Amino acid sequence: MAQKNEKKDTEKDILEAAKKIFHEKGYAGARMQAIADEANINKAMLHYYYRSKDILFIKILEGAVETISNYFIPALSSEGSVFEKIERLVYGYTEAISKNPHIPMFVVNELSRDGGNFHTRLREKLNTNSVFLKFIGQIQEEQKQGILKPIAPHHLVLTVISLIIFPFITKPAVVSMLNISDARYNEMMQERREIVLDIIRSSFMQ
Repeated sequence: MAQKNEKKDTEKDILEAAKKIFHEKGYAGARMQAIADEANINKAMLHYYYRSKDILFIKILEGAVETISNYFIPALSSEGSVFEKIERLVYGYTEAISKNPHIPMFVVNELSRDGGNFHTRLREKLNTNSVFLKFIGQIQEEQKQGILKPIAPHHLVLTVISLIIFPFITKPAVVSMLNISDARYNEMMQERREIVLDIIRSSFMQ
């Protein structure tokens, strides 16, 4: 039992180390030796658990997709109006990225390196039970009912994604330009949730 727990702890340490290195360096900049050093093990032990950087990277990539989809899917598949779902999404995503601040840049790096891996996996998640297509259908229905303005649904989706993702991607520049602490930046992201919802409300609701 002790050996089993030790193996489990070692793998957990490896995954935490790999997440840190991949998130900071991207795929191209990450080295297996750096991951082994971060996990406080030797490189041979790392290769025992994960034979290659590709295999380990896919594991971390799937974790990032899981983190994002765990907030997108429940929000979009929940009961309520389009705006209520967007509100849950904005609050949920902000909470998720506040806890995992390296994910946005990791995603950007992955998209620039080989977008197919990331967006294919995310699309597969969002296609579970046709969650995304049903959400688009709900937008169209509320437009017919006069609840939402007759703007192409994809523009609504793109606007929401842009408003919630961009500030996290540009965090280093924002912190530097405004000369603020990380703590103040995090407070701003909490405050921004209502600002984003106000923008959505005024731009897309009748």
